[in-house]
Amino acid sequence: MQALEGIRVLDLTHALAGPFCTYHLQLLGAEVLKIERPSVGDDFRDFARVPGWEVSPSFIAVNGGKRSVTVNLKDPQGQAIVQRLAASCDVVVENLRPGAANELHLGWDDLRRVNPRLVYCSVSGFGQSGDMSRWPAYDHTIQAMAGMSWTGGDDDVPSQGRAFSVDCFTGYVAFAQILGALVRRERSGEGQYLDVAMLDASLVLLAVGSVRQLITGDNSSATQPIVHDRPTVAPYRTTDGWIWLSANFQNQWEALCRVLEAPELLSDARFTDPRARGSHSAELKSELARRLAHRSAAELEGQLMAAGCPAAKVRTTRDVLQMPVLRERGMLQSAAVPGRAEPVVLVNAGFVADQDGPALQRGVPALGADTDAVLGEAGYSENEIADLRGRGTI
Repeated sequence: MQALEGIRVLDLTHALAGPFCTYHLQLLGAEVLKIERPSVGDDFRDFARVPGWEVSPSFIAVNGGKRSVTVNLKDPQGQAIVQRLAASCDVVVENLRPGAANELHLGWDDLRRVNPRLVYCSVSGFGQSGDMSRWPAYDHTIQAMAGMSWTGGDDDVPSQGRAFSVDCFTGYVAFAQILGALVRRERSGEGQYLDVAMLDASLVLLAVGSVRQLITGDNSSATQPIVHDRPTVAPYRTTDGWIWLSANFQNQWEALCRVLEAPELLSDARFTDPRARGSHSAELKSELARRLAHRSAAELEGQLMAAGCPAAKVRTTRDVLQMPVLRERGMLQSAAVPGRAEPVVLVNAGFVADQDGPALQRGVPALGADTDAVLGEAGYSENEIADLRGRGTI
């Protein structure tokens, strides 16, 4: 039995952070009812869609396993549908504009009246209250605001992380807090309201650098780029791409020299210990670059790791997805996608359990594919469903 089997989630989210959260609840066995706009659906269904595909990669990545129910939330009858569904759910997750859920009579106060045991989670850019709460938020703008859009100098163009790290991590913060609220409910019998903000989540990602800055006043690890001025912790060109060395400690430096067959570096007074290497970093970087330029990153990775020196060949996303260890650990799973004969590969939860581990319950839903079934389960008759469809409510 999976951890969240029997838990029902009402998903009022769109785009990335919110759906990322509910996707991970589903991987642990929860039933997720994704509420979407009739005829249109989640904006991400069509966002940067690849020609020939009915749904976009962004939507596919975070919506597998859910049931799609189309409801017009601006219609009072549509609001009544969601309220009825909320009565039989354990969790509600929404990432509408702050205040919008209340305007639609689907806010925390509205839904806890029909279900006092609800765990209700709101996801937004800056929280549900305050002067900034109505500001729009996207991953790259939050990265910039949080000091994550690092540059190499004052005149360099800021860069964004490639993995939508703030969106995804915000969704994971919401996921974790929902799990905590469900445990609390088991103990207290009470539901709980959770307010998760992207800016807050980004601060968690910066926690180590922030504490250093607060204690020492050193701005380099909190708001400035990570400058790799340690030649033993840096990327180097090789014959088949880049390799990243992480020889932080003396034993790792010694292992690096052994693998490079460079005993002269070990005996060189300029490089004998971390302080000496730091005082002669330019010389050491030149020495290492010269030796690594004629070696294979793929071969060095295995040799250095086996010797106890952390190092990795810099990979593309395609390279990573082809690593056998990820399939061996169940980190990749196949899912059916609307309009495609062949399945696609989705990323599973980032852990392995000895039993009843994370897994997709179903494929990626077509828009509204589960509307009739879910409404029927909620007590609507066939005639009522037909009438709602005729009115454009569903």
